[in-house]
Amino acid sequence: MSMFREHWIGGLVAYSTFFIVSFIATIAVSILYAVPAAWNPTISLNPLKVVGCFAIAVLFGLWPDVDIKSKSQKIFYTLLFVLNVVLIVFWRRYLESALLGLFAMLPILSKHRGWTHARITMVLLPGLFLLVPIYAVHPEWYSGGTLIDAFNALLEWEELPVIVLSGLPFYVASFIGYASHLYLDGILFRSRKAQRQKARASQ
Repeated sequence: MSMFREHWIGGLVAYSTFFIVSFIATIAVSILYAVPAAWNPTISLNPLKVVGCFAIAVLFGLWPDVDIKSKSQKIFYTLLFVLNVVLIVFWRRYLESALLGLFAMLPILSKHRGWTHARITMVLLPGLFLLVPIYAVHPEWYSGGTLIDAFNALLEWEELPVIVLSGLPFYVASFIGYASHLYLDGILFRSRKAQRQKARASQ
């Protein structure tokens, strides 16, 4: 089995397992304790969001290999190009387009199995799904001043917890997909020595 196929299947299987277990737990608790199904913010029962979460889990199962010429790299740079065109032509969001282009360069500049294969990236990168809802709902939250001023403005926003939680299912899906990739590459639970040996063997 090719690594590309192994990784997208890994992301799909890992998230499917989580979703099924979480869904059963959600329904069981809702029935037993007569609480709304929304008590569990790690999954969404909205069909469109469910499909989106599965797609994100598969894509993040492929993402770490964007730092090397691969099918994963071709998929992501095609998606980033389309998104950049949409940002510029249809939404006229030039700053966001520039930031996206800048971010898109970073994997190319790094070595294979560098920061894209780091455990800390697995935790932090999916955090975009917690931040994007804030910007989408309240794009004017940063109106100038210092970063401390912006942070204080966010803390005073009463709807902040609800908005952040709306992105949690996508964070979880991307985290699980990412973790499946690192697990299949022998990085998630292996020593650094074993990682280096496997990296040398793959070169």
